[in-house]
Amino acid sequence: MNGVFFWRVAFALLFLFVTWQTLTPDLDNTEPGIAIARFLATVLFHDERLGDKVAHFLAYAALSGAGAFAHLTIAGRRWLTIAALAFYGVILERLQGLGGVRMPELADAAANFSGALAGFPVAILIENAFARLKSA
Repeated sequence: MNGVFFWRVAFALLFLFVTWQTLTPDLDNTEPGIAIARFLATVLFHDERLGDKVAHFLAYAALSGAGAFAHLTIAGRRWLTIAALAFYGVILERLQGLGGVRMPELADAAANFSGALAGFPVAILIENAFARLKSA
């Protein structure tokens, strides 16, 4: 299995996971955000309650980064992939409200959008750094 194929599978799995997590109802007894996101929110913003927003950002950054490593393009352009993922995060957040169980939040949509925008270029920088190391 080559690297691009691995990242395409990873992207597909992350895409399904993020979509599922966004659209399924939350259980009332779950804590907002995952533990690492709450930790990062505390370190970065001194507020554990922002863990949910950090988790949204990280999920879409991971999705976007996997898309970059997978060399995904739309109409032959990588920037369209970034834009599509960013808007997908906003649209999914809006769709949350249709079930009547969860409420969409503008801050979550912004975290999704910004995570998608941030993950792709960071992955490209990492990919370029590894390529330079290989050629050295």
